[in-house]
Amino acid sequence: MPTRDPALLAECRALRAAVTGHATLAALESALEWPALRTRFAGLLGTIRRHVPDAPPAAPAALSLPGALRIVQWNIEHGNAYEAIEAALLGHPDLAGADLITLEEVDLGCARSGNRDVAGELARRLGLQAVWAPLFLETTSGRHDDIRRAAGRANDEGLFGIAILSRWALGDVRLLELPSPRELQFGRERMVGRHVALIAEVLRPDGAFVAVATHLEVHRTREHRAEQVRQIVAALATETRPVVLAGDFNSHTFDRGLWHAPVQGTLALTLTPTPLLRARLNHPDRGPFHETLFDVLRHAGFEWTRAADFAPTLRLQDERLEEMRALPWLLRAPAARVLRWAVHRGAMRLDWICGRGWADATGGTVAGLDGPGGASDHAPVVATLC
Repeated sequence: MPTRDPALLAECRALRAAVTGHATLAALESALEWPALRTRFAGLLGTIRRHVPDAPPAAPAALSLPGALRIVQWNIEHGNAYEAIEAALLGHPDLAGADLITLEEVDLGCARSGNRDVAGELARRLGLQAVWAPLFLETTSGRHDDIRRAAGRANDEGLFGIAILSRWALGDVRLLELPSPRELQFGRERMVGRHVALIAEVLRPDGAFVAVATHLEVHRTREHRAEQVRQIVAALATETRPVVLAGDFNSHTFDRGLWHAPVQGTLALTLTPTPLLRARLNHPDRGPFHETLFDVLRHAGFEWTRAADFAPTLRLQDERLEEMRALPWLLRAPAARVLRWAVHRGAMRLDWICGRGWADATGGTVAGLDGPGGASDHAPVVATLC
């Protein structure tokens, strides 16, 4: 098991206790103790953890194109089904032996995922270099079925983050903080933190490149996500080496957080003909409701179409449908039956691998690992860049 830091555990527990009793983020930030807490949170959430394997990984599989890079991108749903995730990354023919793995929803010390250091354990088992960064400190057991999985256990560190695992050594690594709906995430989910991009220099012997992992926000508008991506591409504007940008972009095509958003979302899910709804949800880079983040990426020289098969990576679940929760209560009961029917049509492509500075790309979505009882609620996506 990777070594755990007792000082980190103590600090996480102390900060969770300090947050208790504050109903809103505004109340927390107006408290007399907030200036000191702000400094401590900045230190906690700004620290990147590195993992170096005891032995180098096995040689990469022979590829038909010299210098090709095999990538896996996967939102692993906290690592709740850790054994299945590990087994897939070690043994699935489409995932095993990857050169680079980007992961979202990677827990450190959360009861729902067995209080594991998920990134550290995966790095050790796969024999890969890894960096992990926290997005949020969780002050509860989580949402949806997380409480059932926690089974009455308390969180240890209670950190929720993202990771990059690499066959090769990782050089300079940095965090880029992104604009985030912090008040909503604190009020609704009792999480303290923000979204980030994790940017790492990968020291591949035949040519270094830059890998970026990110998990964009889900609760606001397409323009909010586009602004997060603008900040990422601005941070990479002077980078001349090839870049891989991968993550869960939450590219669901809906503008949440506006007063009319629940009704618009409900109408779209229930009234849009199935072929048009599928086109909207699985091709969010095009069409009248497209995610404008893709316009930002295109303008910055990124390409994703050759590495994508435009298959869904997440299937909606009734209890997670934000449009249902956001409807006025008088409309929820009559809309519930129709929305439950609509949910079964709602399969979305949220996960992407984008490249800049690569000559060619192929890729696809790995079926059979996602959904209830699977390794994650998301399907992994893979790509080969050269």
